[in-house]
Amino acid sequence: MRWITTFVLGVVLAASGCGDDSGTAGSGGGAGNGGSGGNAGVAPTITMVAWETTPTCSGASDYTVTVSVTDPDTNAGDLVFSGSVGGCTGSLDAAVSTINCPNVAPYPGTVMVTDDDGNESTPVAFDIGVCESSSCTTDPNTCG
Repeated sequence: MRWITTFVLGVVLAASGCGDDSGTAGSGGGAGNGGSGGNAGVAPTITMVAWETTPTCSGASDYTVTVSVTDPDTNAGDLVFSGSVGGCTGSLDAAVSTINCPNVAPYPGTVMVTDDDGNESTPVAFDIGVCESSSCTTDPNTCG
């Protein structure tokens, strides 16, 4: 009889949670999506790089460099531009940047774009000729 009473009492206590310090078991939460890992979404794509100098180009001159980019899942204001043109001062740090070149030789440049998820475009290389206003595209690839 003692054994039956102990058994019944144990079953009742176990069923009611008495003596269980862990509290009510939760569901453990949802599975989650694994996080973005810094690479969620689509990488930006540079479609064109254009540069223009003043009509009276001579000696050191300013060039306006325009980088056209698409990124369907990122606002244009959230894109980060980075690049430079060798031998010129200033950096390519926006969709439209101004640099200054001494105009004694062609100048090689490279630009890339990063979105707010950390996705990076393929770097695009191009060459600015002396006192030259021109452009190049990436499809078809007419850049350097």
